[in-house]
Amino acid sequence: MITELKHFAKVIGLLLATAFIIFLVNQVAGVVGLASELHSYFGILVLVLAIAGIGILILYPLFLWWRMPPALVPPEDKDSAAYEDYLQACRKRLQTNSHVLEAGIDVIEENGLASASKVLEQKALKLTQGSSGAVFLSTAISQNGSLDAFMVLSAQMRLVWGIAKIYNQRPNPKELLWLYTNVVGSTFVAGQLDDADISGQVTPVISKVMGNMAGGAIPGFATASSILTNMIFEGSVNAFLTLRVGAIARIYCDPLNRETKKGARKIAMKEAAIHLGSIVAEGSQKVSSTFWNASKGAAGDVIGKAGGAVKGVGSTVKKTLSRVGKPFRNS
Repeated sequence: MITELKHFAKVIGLLLATAFIIFLVNQVAGVVGLASELHSYFGILVLVLAIAGIGILILYPLFLWWRMPPALVPPEDKDSAAYEDYLQACRKRLQTNSHVLEAGIDVIEENGLASASKVLEQKALKLTQGSSGAVFLSTAISQNGSLDAFMVLSAQMRLVWGIAKIYNQRPNPKELLWLYTNVVGSTFVAGQLDDADISGQVTPVISKVMGNMAGGAIPGFATASSILTNMIFEGSVNAFLTLRVGAIARIYCDPLNRETKKGARKIAMKEAAIHLGSIVAEGSQKVSSTFWNASKGAAGDVIGKAGGAVKGVGSTVKKTLSRVGKPFRNS
């Protein structure tokens, strides 16, 4: 799966690069043409300067990319010298981490790296829960498939970026590419979650939450309760997936992590199921409050219009009776 994603990314990158080159050549040709109308030598000078400027703009970022250190990837053999070098590199990086410094942890001391890992884990967990709660509310209320998919994807990408910044205050593009690739690979690994897996994790939580809501047990509100349940289910599924993505990202950012993709996926599923209940319980209260207020407002509008219609009918009947009874009163 990772190989396929890399090939797909290369194809997309090649297409974007080709489109950009065509656009750039077209713009340069227009500028050079305008300069050549003034003087042929001036056109040549503009062309040379444009080529030099474009070369610098393209080659300099590539040079900076090439000089960047590679991503810190833990070696498979924990007893190897490479693993000790990896831990030293992690300690050097975490020495300047603001969250670690705020907690007063010295990563050079014994168990210092493990203590720092715990602090960063709590920071990442808090960020993941906040992002999942926002996804729950936005997708439960929106109920728009295409828009929801975009919001969830955007939120999850920002979440991975945020977790990367927690562990590494200045993540470089190489590390981000490595992280995003592994998160996507672990999320969509063979034997990934299917609808039955999601329902098995989400349905018990929703059942418990809906059982504690008085509106679901009031006779006559079956349709409204069904709509509300669907809203909460939609938000819960997206929140669960966001929790899962955040857990996987945190596992790969953890300097002491040595989990395989399959192991990271299992841990992420377990953590997502644990934290889903509190997010659904808190978010469902806001969603249900919004839903019932909107329902009462709509019902009030309907009743108001019905009352106006009744008054109109009553007025018409009164006028009709008045006209019918007028001859009898005159006789």
